[in-house]
Amino acid sequence: MEDNIDFSFILDKHGWSTFLISIKGAIHQIGISSVLSDPMYDITSLLLALLNNEDKVEMQWFEEPGWSIFRVIRDKTQRHILSVEIGNATDQYGSEYEKVVGFSIKQKQFLIIMFYQLKKSYHLLMEKSFAKDRQGEFPYDRYKKLVEKIEVTCPGIL
Repeated sequence: MEDNIDFSFILDKHGWSTFLISIKGAIHQIGISSVLSDPMYDITSLLLALLNNEDKVEMQWFEEPGWSIFRVIRDKTQRHILSVEIGNATDQYGSEYEKVVGFSIKQKQFLIIMFYQLKKSYHLLMEKSFAKDRQGEFPYDRYKKLVEKIEVTCPGIL
């Protein structure tokens, strides 16, 4: 299992975002359009699903053209271990799917890395100059539910 993993979610202007994945020094980049995707809502929902012990969760992000598919599967015997696979497809149904990267990670590490990307965006959007041209990009109600769930299940990471 690899622990040299990091993510960076960059909320660009006018409905675009960039998601970077760093694994052992290699950087993988996903460009996301909000036209058919809601990446911060998807990340928030993914983390809530994992905290609710769901076995498999998937996010699909529209890239124009094509889609990025982000799959997380919980290990059946070691339930704190997650297998993550990220790939590309020509449509949201997974046509012509091609794996880009895959790795295993502890749920707590995954939760911390992903949650802090949301938290960063939450606080940046409080700044008027940053929020300009980024309105409607954050799932405030869903984020509040996630924070409440983390307070109960993993209070030390807040």
